[in-house]
Amino acid sequence: MSKHVRLHHFSGGRFQPKDIPVVQEGPLSVYVNGQELVTLLCTPSKLEALVVGFLAFEGIIRGLEDIQSLTVLDEDGYADVRLTSDFVPPRRRIHTSGCGGGITFSLETHGSAAMEDNSSVDPRSLFPLIRELYVEAQSYRESRGIHAAALADGEKLVIVTEDVGRHNAIDKICGEAMLRGIPTTGKVLLATGRISSEMLRKGAHMGTPIVVSRTSATTMSIDLAKRLGLTLIGYVRGDSFYVYSHPERLVLPKPAPVLSR
Repeated sequence: MSKHVRLHHFSGGRFQPKDIPVVQEGPLSVYVNGQELVTLLCTPSKLEALVVGFLAFEGIIRGLEDIQSLTVLDEDGYADVRLTSDFVPPRRRIHTSGCGGGITFSLETHGSAAMEDNSSVDPRSLFPLIRELYVEAQSYRESRGIHAAALADGEKLVIVTEDVGRHNAIDKICGEAMLRGIPTTGKVLLATGRISSEMLRKGAHMGTPIVVSRTSATTMSIDLAKRLGLTLIGYVRGDSFYVYSHPERLVLPKPAPVLSR
């Protein structure tokens, strides 16, 4: 997902030639039933998952059974999707706050009722999960110019994705989960980038009651998390983090009773 680029490095008052890893980015034009839907600027990895996740979040498909065929030509930046039903391209495009000027066709939240999920996690378990995400995110470690996301079961990471666009990284999570038959409900969604309202909607769509970021949230995402019943966590650093909404899912285990002699 990255390639080495030769450049001039200025340090100590002088220039020196240097080779450094730079994250790859390119366009992926998605066609549905022969009609161009969108061109995504993305990192060329897990592109099938990206396409499937994007279509699911946009409400174009509900499951893999809605896809008759999917062909992705990585080098050509082309994806051809054939649905099992007719397709009418949406007319309304919304520019998101994502890197690279993301596109969505809807701001609706699928299943907009408050999430009724009684799952809980030990708040201390989030620290090793975030650390594991950075260990698994190889391109991030190499170039620092990419976003990473993960799906966790509370104890370990189940899926890890990377992309120049933070929305794309979440789309890849959804798509890979669908392709591999991994349930997302009740899981923890982790991301290295800012959690905007659009990204929180994606967490709600997948049924992940806990959404965690190493950085900040936005006012709109906080309001939405409160309304949808999601636990939103940000600024996971060292041994601390902020809980913006629904802290009841974070439960410290009760200390073992001390037996008197």
